[in-house]
Amino acid sequence: MTTPATSTKIINDLVPEVVNALQGRSDVSSLVPLYMKRTLQELSDNYPFEQLRTTGPTVTLTANVSTYPAAYFLNPGDDYTIHSSFALYVDFPTNRVVSPVTYKTPAAIEVMIAPATLGIPARWTRYGGNILLGPTPNANYSVFFRYQKRYQFQEDNLGTTPINVGSQWEEIVIYSTAERIAIVKRWNDQASYLHQILYGDPENQMSEGKRGRPGLLSARLFQQEKDEQQASRQLMILVPRYCSH
Repeated sequence: MTTPATSTKIINDLVPEVVNALQGRSDVSSLVPLYMKRTLQELSDNYPFEQLRTTGPTVTLTANVSTYPAAYFLNPGDDYTIHSSFALYVDFPTNRVVSPVTYKTPAAIEVMIAPATLGIPARWTRYGGNILLGPTPNANYSVFFRYQKRYQFQEDNLGTTPINVGSQWEEIVIYSTAERIAIVKRWNDQASYLHQILYGDPENQMSEGKRGRPGLLSARLFQQEKDEQQASRQLMILVPRYCSH
């Protein structure tokens, strides 16, 4: 079953459109896979895409141990770029009641991972290749991690890599790749033109989007933003101020 809004295309399918964005310069077609890789890496490192979101395995913590390899909470072969949620079953060993484990900076969690500080972990942080949980678990709690996995490429043949950022983002991938190639080739006018398509004209960029013409990036909504737009909102009851006459 195909995920909604998923593109079924691969990098090679977008090569002709990148060439068109560079005024038909077919001599650059061999550069497209490499610079589209750079584009997809940048986008997926900074923006959420449903096609890359996943849930790691449910794993068991070890009592009195606060530090774990990050890979312990991920599916085999994965790394993550954006975390969505970290959850812990507080009713060990029944594992039916979930509580969130919220992110803290390494400095903020330091006092919570001291050997004498035991309890139900409620905070986490990442430091290098490890994830630290605080307070240090006092039992073998079960946890799971939801995250956006780092983009994976067919390194032996980049052109066969799937476009996993959604069909509505293909246009941005195309123009961003073309801009990268224009910069490398020192086609300054073309690079500036493509940059404006993506980010808006100079007035729009300098005014933080309040004036001028916006670019493609500002017009795109992520699936989560679209879903949030349709969410019901609680009405606030207004109580009139009491006035004496």
